[in-house]
Amino acid sequence: MGQNNRRSGYPQGSSQQGNRGARGANGKHAGYQLYGGDAHGLYNSGYSTGGRRSNRSTMIYGKQRKTWPKVVLTLAVVLIIVACVWQFACGGLPFLSASEQPQDQQQEATQEQQDDQASVQDLTRSDANGTYQAGLDTSFTITAIGDCTLGTDSDFDASTNFVTKYNDTSEGYFFQNVAPVLSADDLTIGNFEGTLTESNDIQQKAFNFKAPASYAGILKAGSVEAVNVANNHSFDYGQQGFDDTKKNLTAANITNFGYDRTATYEVNGIKVGLFGICQLDGTDKATTLTQSDIKSLQDEGCQLIIGMFHWGIEGENVPESEQVSLAHAAIDAGCDLVIGGHPHVLQGVEYYKNRYICYSMGNFCFGGNTHPADFDTMMYQQTFTFKDGQLVMDDATKAQVDIIPCSVSSSSSINNYQPTPLTGERGSAVVSKLNGFSKKLSGTPVSFDTELDSGGRATVAK
Repeated sequence: MGQNNRRSGYPQGSSQQGNRGARGANGKHAGYQLYGGDAHGLYNSGYSTGGRRSNRSTMIYGKQRKTWPKVVLTLAVVLIIVACVWQFACGGLPFLSASEQPQDQQQEATQEQQDDQASVQDLTRSDANGTYQAGLDTSFTITAIGDCTLGTDSDFDASTNFVTKYNDTSEGYFFQNVAPVLSADDLTIGNFEGTLTESNDIQQKAFNFKAPASYAGILKAGSVEAVNVANNHSFDYGQQGFDDTKKNLTAANITNFGYDRTATYEVNGIKVGLFGICQLDGTDKATTLTQSDIKSLQDEGCQLIIGMFHWGIEGENVPESEQVSLAHAAIDAGCDLVIGGHPHVLQGVEYYKNRYICYSMGNFCFGGNTHPADFDTMMYQQTFTFKDGQLVMDDATKAQVDIIPCSVSSSSSINNYQPTPLTGERGSAVVSKLNGFSKKLSGTPVSFDTELDSGGRATVAK
């Protein structure tokens, strides 16, 4: 589970932001300490030599000549011959210390150690987050989903809105078709777009979403472990509504983060850092906060950093230049995966400096519209591999990414708030559409196979 961290008060922003709330802490992994570092001893570069001084003794006349010096001399010659054979055949005398080994052998040993270190460096990114931890080799899978609005606007038709569906079913209804996927991963993150509050401090906006605190159980039932709360609906019911939302998510053991509140989540001994940014309040402010959040997570020793961004124009399938520049800035600062939302439709996927950028995930479990213009969405999955506690990025790990095409509804005629995986031609069509959006990106586009595997997944095209 995760832990939230707040470094300072929230920056002043729009009326939707208001003054930011106090930090919270949650999760069984709070206080988990990571440690690292390695020491590689090298043989000394020199070796010792030595000899004995010998004096010629005066012979004592008149005594019988002794034969033992010849025996000693013979044994000495034999030992010298054996030593020479051992030296050249076996690589050195067994009783010599490292400092007494010939220098060329020491250099060979040193080179072998350097080669071993180089082989590890080849597997890991030179700019990997975290520190070297010998033996911490693991991998795990993270799933990202799009906008989740678990609630309704007071003006929506009561006969079909999200609240009525909740009352008629159960909290397990909404994610039941995707729960087999989400429960099989190690961490699911999404964008929580709305409030969990009883506040009546409704703000002057076109749409204001809220739900009771108990609706946090929908995320729990759906195996969603962490959510971003930095978006344009966080303050639909003022500061009280935002504070209640954070409190109620925390009470349900849902890690939440956003604005200057970062969070950490431990998976298999790896410390994952999470941060959320709402770019709609200005790109400069968002860029500064992004860099600050990443630096804070790096200082905490996070070995993997994921950012969720609320940005772009609703209904647009191509990201704005501001989205691209902010995504690149995040990765340049140390972010390992960028997930976007707000347009309510899919946008393309880019590969930038060995990291992936999903510019918009679209809607997912979305109570904001019974008849959205686009029902298409997806689940993005990436398996991260670590060698000695640091992220590995090579050709094999680059391919450990796939998407599962979905619809926001299990019905094709109305949004019944039940996201459902798509298979066959319908699923392939969503993948093909996403590939088309990716080709319109200015950077390196990511293409996925349009032929889904038996699990309904589209893998990265080779």
